[in-house]
Amino acid sequence: MSKKVAESAGCRLLTSSNIKALMDSIDTVLCDCDGVLYHMNTVIPGIPEAVHKLKSLGKRFFYVTNNSTKTRNEFAKKCTGMGLPAKEDDIIGSAYVAASFLRQNCNYNGKVYVIGATGLADELHAVGLKTVGVGPDSTDSNFQAAQDFVPDPEVKCVVVGVDEHFSYLKASKAATYLANKDCLFVGTNPDSGLPSTNGRMLPGAGSCLAMVKVASQREPEVVGKPNQIMFDVTMSKYKLNPKKTLMIGDRLDTDILFAGRSGLQSLLVLTGFSNLDDVKQKQQSKLPSDKEQIPSYYLPSLADLTLLLTH
Repeated sequence: MSKKVAESAGCRLLTSSNIKALMDSIDTVLCDCDGVLYHMNTVIPGIPEAVHKLKSLGKRFFYVTNNSTKTRNEFAKKCTGMGLPAKEDDIIGSAYVAASFLRQNCNYNGKVYVIGATGLADELHAVGLKTVGVGPDSTDSNFQAAQDFVPDPEVKCVVVGVDEHFSYLKASKAATYLANKDCLFVGTNPDSGLPSTNGRMLPGAGSCLAMVKVASQREPEVVGKPNQIMFDVTMSKYKLNPKKTLMIGDRLDTDILFAGRSGLQSLLVLTGFSNLDDVKQKQQSKLPSDKEQIPSYYLPSLADLTLLLTH
């Protein structure tokens, strides 16, 4: 897609001619992590300099991630290890939001069956919830194991995030709990994939969630971007003015839609999931939800900000 086509319906390339107007209009930056700052455990070249530059201009900078594999403290340590300035209080992760949602919105204090990583379980433990299910199952994942499963009577909630040990048996266990209509069903985020260091897309939480949804014939409360729960937690924690906030992300269907629904300006970077052909499809669509996924600006990489802000 040509730049001209993209810019004719929004999605302007961020350049030296419009960067000042954008910077003057914002005081806060919300930034996605995977695909924007790093790929898995490898920082994208030039990103630390760009983040430091934004902070040197007095912009508040927060990390808002759908990744549910780590606690906020673990994310902060990962960022600082890559040269990114971060404290635990600078992080809003979907695992943290899921835990906050269960305790504050649902007043839940029971046991949770977790499909997900230890970071998700640890955030649930931090608000006083007990968990089961994290890690590989101790038996083979097969029809007989699923048939023989005896549910824990204390479990009245299922939370699903990305899980490298996801299996037929785990999906079956979740569906068994969710057959009880009083059992709460929460998804950390809808992301179908995660960008890897070699350019491949790995299955994300949304992929795990899809199987559990179909197996249980239940719809989850999904707390991560682009949904309202993530926005409410972020707004409440940081006291944001949406009109003076920029969302930076690599996915149209989560990061940019989150901004569109929340009245934020948005910057799409092309180092992760979505590309300009995806933007063109949204521009040509007549669906209101697609129009909300058109970013205000785009850059090949967030690292390009450093040069723009230096001149």
